[in-house]
Amino acid sequence: MTHSNAEPANLSSDPLESIVAANRGADPALRLRKYAAMRQTPFSFMRGACQLFYASLPQVETVSGAPPAWLCGDLHVENFGTYKGDNRLTYFDVTDFDESAVAPLTLDLVRFLASIRVGSDEWGVSSDDTEALIQRSLVAYSTELSLGKPSWIERESARGTVKRLFAQVAGRSRTELLGRYTTRKGKRRRLVIDEHNTLAVTAEERAGVEHMMDIVAEAARDREYFRIVDVAHRIAGIGSIAFPRYVVLVEARGSPDRNVLLDVKLAHPSAIATLRAHGQPAWNDEADRIVSLQRHSSVVAPAFLFSAEWNDRSYCSREMQPQEDRVRLHDWARQPKKIGEAIVLMASVAAWLHLRGGGWLGSAPIEQLSAFGRETSWREALLELARDAAERTEHQYAEFCKAYDDGYFSEQVTA
Repeated sequence: MTHSNAEPANLSSDPLESIVAANRGADPALRLRKYAAMRQTPFSFMRGACQLFYASLPQVETVSGAPPAWLCGDLHVENFGTYKGDNRLTYFDVTDFDESAVAPLTLDLVRFLASIRVGSDEWGVSSDDTEALIQRSLVAYSTELSLGKPSWIERESARGTVKRLFAQVAGRSRTELLGRYTTRKGKRRRLVIDEHNTLAVTAEERAGVEHMMDIVAEAARDREYFRIVDVAHRIAGIGSIAFPRYVVLVEARGSPDRNVLLDVKLAHPSAIATLRAHGQPAWNDEADRIVSLQRHSSVVAPAFLFSAEWNDRSYCSREMQPQEDRVRLHDWARQPKKIGEAIVLMASVAAWLHLRGGGWLGSAPIEQLSAFGRETSWREALLELARDAAERTEHQYAEFCKAYDDGYFSEQVTA
């Protein structure tokens, strides 16, 4: 498989050209997989076109006048879920920080609120219920931000659909997770290469992953724990599906068969940091940015969250966990009350995320964030901005679908 360094894309005003530019240099076969995933629904398109979303967003006072905060950068309703922290307790929080950056906090909000509108048809939520849900979500966010004190959600404090998610993941075991990705050969496990979720790696790629695991082992001060058994390409998500990502089977004391699965993913430049004129701290590399922010802004950092570099590219590693999952809103189709329970709670979680970064490396202090939460003058303009962003996303999706069906992206990949 062929990959290039993840450099900031030069996005044009043409949505189709922008999508091609954002994925240029990725493996051709994986690019086609990503485009096929984006073709499925408007929401999957939105997930796969984060850079286009921010490039299309107008520079307005609603954004530029808001206080800076540490953002998720890709805050949509499927970037929240359960995970096990390095204290071995399970939490519900924002789970993906690939696009993280310090910028006006309304950038996170406009993407989050737009994602509710874009996804509502898929969930069978009426227009009136969608409008009410967006209003409730904004109120929940503003209220929690105004309090100035971040909270968290664990199994005992969860409620509604999120409480049900905790109940679902509580009974899952690492043995079951290993069984999904591996098979036994004699006394040892090997990763299953199914050409759908996993692909074989080259000898050079395996050597690169081994190099990165040496770095991780040194950082964790435990070389025995991170001894590699097997490596494969991992195909997961939508936004990052076209770029290098690996599942790594390692030896590990105290786990079934002394094995643990790690996710190792290429770190790419943040779309917000690339497209929005807001000064960023000087990081060692992109993975350092992601890992540093996730450790600082999560309730508790995920287990085995580290950064490493290979071949002038930086990668993030974390443990793959049986407790990791998200609220599947499709399961609650045409049940707006249950969907609303989860999304309003997500809005509160987003406020807590912003508060945890308060006063850190360019973020406004908590007092300023709290004061902004108490203001109301910006809310109507933000709602309009999110409404316009959702409509623009749906128009771009229609244009994308026509081009995809006409073979435009296949031609771009093979050119």
